[in-house]
Amino acid sequence: MPFIPVNGAEIYYEAFGSERPDRAPVVLIHGSTGTGHSNWSLVAPLLAREYRVIVPDCRGHGQSSNPHGSYSFQELAADTAGLIRALGYARAHVIGHSNGGNVALVTLLEHPDVVQTCIPQAANAYVSPDLVEKEPAIFDPDRVAREDPAWMEEMIALHGPTHGPDYWRDLLRLTVHAIITEPNYTPADLAQVQRPTLVIQGANDRVNAPARHGEFIAEHIPYAELWVPAGVGHTVHGERLLEWVTRVLDFLARRGDDANETLYRLRQSRYADERETIFEVKAQPPTGDAATAGRQTVTGMVLTEEQRRAALAALRPVTGPLAETVQVLLTETTPWALVNRGVTDLRREPRTLSERLTQALLGEPVRILEERGEWARVRLERDGYLGWLQTAALHRCRASDAVLYGEASDALVSAELAPFYEAPSPTEPPAGKLPFGVSAPVVELRDEWSALALPDGRLRWVATADLLPLDARPQPDSAGIAFTLSLIRRFVGVPYLWGGRTPFGFDCSGLAQTFWGFLGIQLPRDADQQFRALPVEQEPPQPGDLLYFGDPADHSTRAAHVTHVAIALGGAEFIHANGAAWAVSYNSLDPGRPHYSAWLKEHLLGVRRPTQ
Repeated sequence: MPFIPVNGAEIYYEAFGSERPDRAPVVLIHGSTGTGHSNWSLVAPLLAREYRVIVPDCRGHGQSSNPHGSYSFQELAADTAGLIRALGYARAHVIGHSNGGNVALVTLLEHPDVVQTCIPQAANAYVSPDLVEKEPAIFDPDRVAREDPAWMEEMIALHGPTHGPDYWRDLLRLTVHAIITEPNYTPADLAQVQRPTLVIQGANDRVNAPARHGEFIAEHIPYAELWVPAGVGHTVHGERLLEWVTRVLDFLARRGDDANETLYRLRQSRYADERETIFEVKAQPPTGDAATAGRQTVTGMVLTEEQRRAALAALRPVTGPLAETVQVLLTETTPWALVNRGVTDLRREPRTLSERLTQALLGEPVRILEERGEWARVRLERDGYLGWLQTAALHRCRASDAVLYGEASDALVSAELAPFYEAPSPTEPPAGKLPFGVSAPVVELRDEWSALALPDGRLRWVATADLLPLDARPQPDSAGIAFTLSLIRRFVGVPYLWGGRTPFGFDCSGLAQTFWGFLGIQLPRDADQQFRALPVEQEPPQPGDLLYFGDPADHSTRAAHVTHVAIALGGAEFIHANGAAWAVSYNSLDPGRPHYSAWLKEHLLGVRRPTQ
């Protein structure tokens, strides 16, 4: 049985897995009144498939001695740092649960030099009043003997062989004293942390969730991640073992070494928005491959050459010379295509059941970044949005052809949905429908019909009454806004559709984008993007103004969280696609109106008006 002297105590530990020179080991710190084995017996072997795992009994627990009869998170953190050094490691991934989470957190704050990453679970950075109120009664030895004999017997079995059968009473007293007196870190203290941190807390954790301790830690540690699984209590790794292991291994793979942490922070600070950029870069440790000559290898893909250069520049001070095979997706040779359907869905992943992010309409140009079977990863040139389209919906062309098609598009669909036919005197059902706002070239007029050229050269006939000549497009002035609002009002009752941009179904920002797009002004796709990009308009809202809703900024630590947008009709009235009605509908900010919405009134963040 391995013991090692640390700070005057004999610390017992178990080790799992092989030594991995290319990665730091994992150290698992148990919770109050437990031992390494009792807390981590299921976890350690699973993590040991990829890491060397060290599982100690904290001082005064299990088989570890406690020569001074003391207990504090500061002391146990010093022991953790001492154990890592005594075992010959420069750093370790320090993971702790409950009181062990506090030990991990204190180790992170007081001994950052030995911490590669930190995962405090069910921890608290300060002592909240509810802990002082409830914990002493829970850890009272007389109550435990009287009301919870199973817990008492467990503690005797875990600690009695080393410390004596009555030691459990002392352990409870020592434990509760630490719980109600430490740690005591401020937001300023947490802001000094430089190591990668993943904070875990069960949503139903009766100890830590009421005071939102996990959220507090994650909010103030720079670049910290937070996982709060729903329906889970205090012991997340016990209730969700496989999901817990998957999450932890993913975190360690992404941020478990200095090179990948550098890439992570670069991505978060400059390239975090996956709607408009791609930054999928990973650093690999040196191998024996002669081609890389012992250098660290950087692989993956980015959207632009600027991102590739930024990644390499950030890594070189950390890694030295690099071997890299980073693919740049958007270059002068990246293929062009035009959307060849009335409307097609842009998906998050290359599969039909993946989330719809937005939609692309007939004639809109895209760049084909990569292809996988029947799917193409594209950038919509209209608003820069990224996602996956079915390749069958695209007509490949040269860049010049895409520009010429756009320049030749001289008619807008002004009908809600314009049926199109293969002949100007249709005897068959429509071959399809073009949604409001689509523009296309008119190449022939015949009686009451207009022949539109599709991107692939086919002709489709549309009733001329369903089109508006581009030279008659309304201007973004009061008259043009009033006219376009009269067209938009026709969509009341159209279903709400996440990612929708057409009268088949709209979401809130899709409706706002369609409205202003008809006026010739291109908006960003989503409500938060629009809110950041557009200038502030003074209230009261004028017709056509955009009203943005959500959660306000939180005491300078979080920007406003924009979740919804509506189109002002003037004064307090507005039209919007919304999940409350599950349709396009009217609402008001006036409490005297029947369609007043108190929530929207309370969560109005601001008014914006696009400019030319």
